[in-house]
Amino acid sequence: MVSADFNKIQILDSNPTGRKMEEEAKVEKMKRVVAVVVEEEEGRRLKRRRKEIHKSVNWVPESWGKDSFLKEWKDCAVIDRSLFPPGLAMAREALVKECRERQQDNMKQYTATIVNQRWRRFSCVSREDVCPWILQPDKIQTSLLGYLVRSSGVLMITHTGNLNLVKTDTNTTVWSSNTTVVAKSSPKAHILDTGNFIVAEFKYSKVNKILWQSFDYPTDTMLPTMKLGLDLRIGLNRFLTSWKSENDPSTGEHTYEMDTKGSHEIYLKSKNIPKYRLGPWNGKTFSGFPGMKIYEKHEFKYVSNDTDAYYTFEYGGEGVISRLVMNPSGKLNRLLWNIESKSWGIYWSAPNDHCDDYSRCGPNGLCDISLQGYCKCLRGFTPKSLIAWKAHDFRMGCKPVLEEFYFNATTAGQGFLLLKDVKYPDITNSTIDTRIDLDECRSKCLANCNCTAFARYYTATAIRNGEPTGCIVWYGELFDIRKLPFDGQNIYLKVPSELSKEENRKVINLVIMVISSISAIGILLGVFIWKRKNAKKKKHAADLLSKTDIKTMTLNYDEDNRKWKIELNIFEYLTLASATNNFSKDNKIGQGGFGVVYKGKLHDGQEIAVKRLSMVEGHGIHEKMFINEAGLIANCQHKNLVRLLGCCMEGDERMLVFEFMRNKSLNTFIFGEKRHLLDWKIRVEIILGVSKGLLYLHEDARFKIIHRDIKAGNVLLDEALNPKITDFGTAKLFGSEIVEETTNFIMSCSGYMSPEYAMEGVFSPKSDVFSFGVLLLEIISGRKVLATNHNLLDIVWKLYKDRRSFELLDKTISCPSSMSQVMRFIQIGLLCTQEYAADRPDISTVVFMLSNENSPIPEPTTPGFCKLSGDDHNVSTSKHAANYITITTNYTR
Repeated sequence: MVSADFNKIQILDSNPTGRKMEEEAKVEKMKRVVAVVVEEEEGRRLKRRRKEIHKSVNWVPESWGKDSFLKEWKDCAVIDRSLFPPGLAMAREALVKECRERQQDNMKQYTATIVNQRWRRFSCVSREDVCPWILQPDKIQTSLLGYLVRSSGVLMITHTGNLNLVKTDTNTTVWSSNTTVVAKSSPKAHILDTGNFIVAEFKYSKVNKILWQSFDYPTDTMLPTMKLGLDLRIGLNRFLTSWKSENDPSTGEHTYEMDTKGSHEIYLKSKNIPKYRLGPWNGKTFSGFPGMKIYEKHEFKYVSNDTDAYYTFEYGGEGVISRLVMNPSGKLNRLLWNIESKSWGIYWSAPNDHCDDYSRCGPNGLCDISLQGYCKCLRGFTPKSLIAWKAHDFRMGCKPVLEEFYFNATTAGQGFLLLKDVKYPDITNSTIDTRIDLDECRSKCLANCNCTAFARYYTATAIRNGEPTGCIVWYGELFDIRKLPFDGQNIYLKVPSELSKEENRKVINLVIMVISSISAIGILLGVFIWKRKNAKKKKHAADLLSKTDIKTMTLNYDEDNRKWKIELNIFEYLTLASATNNFSKDNKIGQGGFGVVYKGKLHDGQEIAVKRLSMVEGHGIHEKMFINEAGLIANCQHKNLVRLLGCCMEGDERMLVFEFMRNKSLNTFIFGEKRHLLDWKIRVEIILGVSKGLLYLHEDARFKIIHRDIKAGNVLLDEALNPKITDFGTAKLFGSEIVEETTNFIMSCSGYMSPEYAMEGVFSPKSDVFSFGVLLLEIISGRKVLATNHNLLDIVWKLYKDRRSFELLDKTISCPSSMSQVMRFIQIGLLCTQEYAADRPDISTVVFMLSNENSPIPEPTTPGFCKLSGDDHNVSTSKHAANYITITTNYTR
């Protein structure tokens, strides 16, 4: 199956050479005499030749013609196809005569042009076709050109795979692709959607082997996926060549090509003389053209290895049409198709300004478009000819001020100046070493008296990461340096050490002045800010809480302005889908009542955890949890709180992206086979870490935050087993003057909820303290708070009353460092889980008791939900002391 995109072949002639009047008269007389005989004989002969050619070659299939088009030139007749074989468009003398008025000069033009149907639809500029590939006249045998107009020309494919342009009446080949690879099966021609005209072998209606392709022999146009550069295996050099003029497609004098030497830089040349240099590849773009990366609709690539060295670009978006054209004027243009105006527009051209001209300022000169005259000598250099320089003739360039220092100085007499934000000099006279770093490169340059500069080098293998590897060392004079407006590169210019020291002194003095000024201003501002800080903090909190509907929105979230988008990294859905292998079950690492957590890896190798909330419609409960968690965590920074990297909010998708915790959640350790890995010292650090994280939320954060879901599953462990609190979906902002609040919407894990929260919906910071106390006892015992046949609080309270608390310790802990510390932590856990909130210590007191082994702690009362009888657990010992606890002597049990 082949494409139906073949369009036409045109063979044009204009202004044939006049003959003498008497010769024309003789010819006309002869034509009238033999006209009838010639016509009859010609008809018979063409019929015979058609049969012979049909037997010997593969014709372009009829299917090529079903969707093809024939352009109606203004004031020109449509090509008559009825007299010629199927699928071919022939040019006749009648067409040439009627179209002659279109010619702009008196030169003969014989052009075989192939235009892709796809490009034809978008390529009408001033009623002229865009020709992705053209068989240029000077490629056709000149001795046969004159006969093409008076006879029929056909394009045929031989059984060996050659593409030939043949004069049918004599079966003479006037042009051939000279394919070196011989076809093993019947070859066919095909025009791909990319505009590449190929001759290939097909297998199962697909291209099996390309024998010849127009992309290997470009003319003046470069299309997406076309390669500009070298195939080192077969010695193929692909480069653009301009037309001779706008109306003469013969080979012009301007080329856009890659240097065949080791540098592989790309040059625009006129008569083989460089006129513009793109600069070496810096890992992302060509260093002399930083604007290349601005146009993100295309993906630019550069490859340089043992077999290939080429530059190409590919489509970056649907409907974006672009081409690169080497014009007869010597300008290189990148054109984009404007769908609205249906015309081509120039997006970029080169040379674009005076500094784009190759080595405009001569050797050792720097071109800066912001300067009057554009040119100046590099530091430590002076014009070779002051007279020429003042006359703005910069071609001679510059020379060293002290030449003997450059070529005869010892290492001690030399130094380097940093030249920032420039286009690298021409690297033809340089060496590239990918095995050494910048310091070694510096030493190498100092040791060579001919070295003039060095810089970082980006290898092809570092292109993906944009990391420099190795260095470039320049020898002799430096050509084609220009100052770039942005994204320039830095080079180190070798100069006499006096100049280097002078520059360093200037930098040091400037730094001292800046630091002194900043310090003075900083001290004054610091005093002013310190005085206003506390007052502003309270006022800011009050203002925010008064403007924000706590039930539907949370910190830093504005429904209209979506302020959280500014404060968070926004990930695209496709990015997260790719990172998690399309949310594969193999990547699933956790699941809760409101969503699933997946492990993922971004393109840069960073591992992430993606929390994908259940699908929602409108602003349901899960939507509120998403906004709640995103807003709160984004404004909390503490080593014991999990770090939020960003979020995704596309359509009904709501996802949060966190740093990945390799050891997952705490419950996988204390309740599983890994609990033997947690010795007493590690468990103490985990308990202290969680308590400090809660202390930050309750007292040290900008706003008091109640977590409301502290449990083992919501504590993650990093590689060093440091705890980090996560899952802020049910968290709540708390005013500084508020003691407690009530809600009808209770979300927490049974066993961890305080009695007042579970029974009455009342929550306060003491609710988190209760949950923490339960978690503390779970960490010590290795038991879940609610099992099938026991309540952990019942067991702990019974052991405590019987003075057998040491029996609670996890059996996998063979010998704790301090049994008294174990008993102390159990008693603190019971203090945190007392039935009445007023009896429980606040989290700051808990942290103090945990951190100070010699501080006294009070006796606990009955825990919440404890079923044991005989205890007075109906009366609070400090009913009205919400933030107060009595410290009494501790009796070790």
